[in-house]
Amino acid sequence: MKRITTLAVAAAALAAACSSAPAAETSTTDTFAALETTSTLAPTTSSTAETTTTELPTTTESIDEEPPVVETVPADADTVDTYLVEFTGSTEPGATVAVNGEPVELGTDGGFTVMLPSDLGENEVVIEAVDELGNAGVTTVTYSFEPEDGWIAAVGDSVMLGSKDELEKRIGPGTVDAIVSRQFADTPSLVSRLLARPVPPQVIVVHLGTNGPVQERHFESTMEIAADVPLMVFINAHVPTRNWESTTNRELAEGVERYENAVLVDWHSPTEGRSDLFAADNFHPKQPGRVIYADLVAEAIFPHWESANE
Repeated sequence: MKRITTLAVAAAALAAACSSAPAAETSTTDTFAALETTSTLAPTTSSTAETTTTELPTTTESIDEEPPVVETVPADADTVDTYLVEFTGSTEPGATVAVNGEPVELGTDGGFTVMLPSDLGENEVVIEAVDELGNAGVTTVTYSFEPEDGWIAAVGDSVMLGSKDELEKRIGPGTVDAIVSRQFADTPSLVSRLLARPVPPQVIVVHLGTNGPVQERHFESTMEIAADVPLMVFINAHVPTRNWESTTNRELAEGVERYENAVLVDWHSPTEGRSDLFAADNFHPKQPGRVIYADLVAEAIFPHWESANE
C-alpha cells in the first residue's frame, strides 16, 4: 500500500506544478525573410550544332560522242587525171574503216591507202569509220576523173558488145563499136575507117578473136595501118570451148612484143576456170565479168595515156 500512496503524491505534486506555470501564448507570429521570386541564373545557351559540309570538287568528264573525222586525198570536189586513183586517208588511230563497203587496214597513225578505179566524170567514195568508243561516222568524197585531151575508139565482137555499158563508163560514151560474130580479119579495115575520121583516135582498143583464130598477117596489116596511132590495145580471148583460143592468144602476145605502141589486155588469165563470171556458153560475161572486163581495159589504157597524147 505504501507504494501506491507514493505515486499518488507524486502525481499531485506534478499537477500543482503545471497549474502555477504562465499561460502558453495562443498565437505565434514568425517573421521570415521574403523569398525572392526572381532568381538570376547563369545564361543558358541553346546552340544548335553547326553542320559543316565540305564540298568535294566535282569533276565533269566530258564524254566523247563525236564521230571520227576522216581526211582524204583526193578530197571532196577534187579532179584527177588517172584511171587508178591512190586514195589515201587518215583518221583516229585504233578506228575501224571501210571504203565503199570494203574494210581497210589502218596504220598505227590512223592512215590508210587504197587503189580505186575511176569512171569518167564524177566518182563517189563512201568512208565509214568507227572509233574505239563506238562513235560512228560516214564521210562521202566526190571527185572527178577527167583525163587529158585525147579520144579513144574500141572495136570488138559480142563479148565487147555485152560489156559496152561498163566499158563506156571508163573510156567515154560513144567509143565502142561492137557487133556479133565479127572476126579479127576485119581489123585492118576497121582501123582504116577510124583513122579516116576528121579527128582520129589517140587510142584504139581491139577485141576480136572470139569467133575465129588471129592470124599473123592480119595482125601485121593492122599495125602497119596504125603506125601513127599512139596506143593500140589488144584484148586476148577467153573462149575455152573453141580450139583456136590458144592460137589466138599466142599470136596476140607475140604481136604486141614487136611494136612499141601496142599493149595486151590479158582477159584470159584472170577469168580462166571462173564459170561463175559467164553465161552458159562460158565466154559471154555476166555482170560481174563485165565489170572485170572494163576494169582490165581501163587499167591497160590509162597508165599509157600521157605517152599516147604526146
